[in-house]
Amino acid sequence: MKMFAYRGKHENFGDELNHWLWERLLPGFFDEDESQLFLGIGSILYDNFDPNMQKIVFGSGYGGYTNPPKVDGNWTFYFVRGKKTAEVLGIDPSYAIGDSGILTRSCWDAKSIEKRYPVSFMPHYESAMYGSWDKVCELAGIHYIDPRWPVEKVLTEISASHKVVSEAMHGCIISDALRVPWRAIRPIAPGNRAKWYDWASALDLEIDFDPIGPSNVVEAGASLVRNNTFLLKNITFRHRRIRQLTGNYVFGSTVKTLQRVAEKPGQLSSDESMVNAHNRMLLELDRLKQDFSKKTASVL
Repeated sequence: MKMFAYRGKHENFGDELNHWLWERLLPGFFDEDESQLFLGIGSILYDNFDPNMQKIVFGSGYGGYTNPPKVDGNWTFYFVRGKKTAEVLGIDPSYAIGDSGILTRSCWDAKSIEKRYPVSFMPHYESAMYGSWDKVCELAGIHYIDPRWPVEKVLTEISASHKVVSEAMHGCIISDALRVPWRAIRPIAPGNRAKWYDWASALDLEIDFDPIGPSNVVEAGASLVRNNTFLLKNITFRHRRIRQLTGNYVFGSTVKTLQRVAEKPGQLSSDESMVNAHNRMLLELDRLKQDFSKKTASVL
């Protein structure tokens, strides 16, 4: 079985978490055999997988980046990220247990990390690429966490924070799983918003989003031309040059908005919801191991 994980231009915490987490929970489980594909963390339930390939779904979600996949006998579901994914796929809502990143609780001891930061901010990885959020955080007096950092560095920085403000969904998912209060920033790109409600639905959680605005001229320009693919690509392609020409100028209003958001109380799902979701995932993990150990034994 091969593990599938999305990887864009840069490594991204939520996607890279797959490589860190599954090798700890399922050591020796994966190979390069693409006849069976393991779909774990991420909005990776696409419609363009080989229809003859067996797809094993273990906490993935549908994000709207392609048409919904056509579910047939080559799809096996252990659980999905949320109720909206279950609805779109036409499967029983009981499969909506939560994002499998919650299983980080089994592999990481956040309580052993000393708290050093009153508030930390993590942007979406695209905002980290094109924005100037490190400078915004410096001016706002808030610790900056880059989602492109190695997984364990991000986990350490989240654990060392009293509160995390995040535009990156997995910044909030993992904060919630580790019981670090968080506040959600409404993603600048509209296409990155729906998946948040999917994750929250499994935990009966209402997200109190905060809009924050662009950090610099690149993000402001991209927002204005978002429906024009040609112009958008031109702005993002030249983002380094634009920042250089503008002296990496950041909007003071955004600095002030981030400061105001950082002063608000953090959110958490209920302890009961989190414990139940984690326990159900562990049961599914045992079932997955048993299912495939039986298949291996039958082949031998």
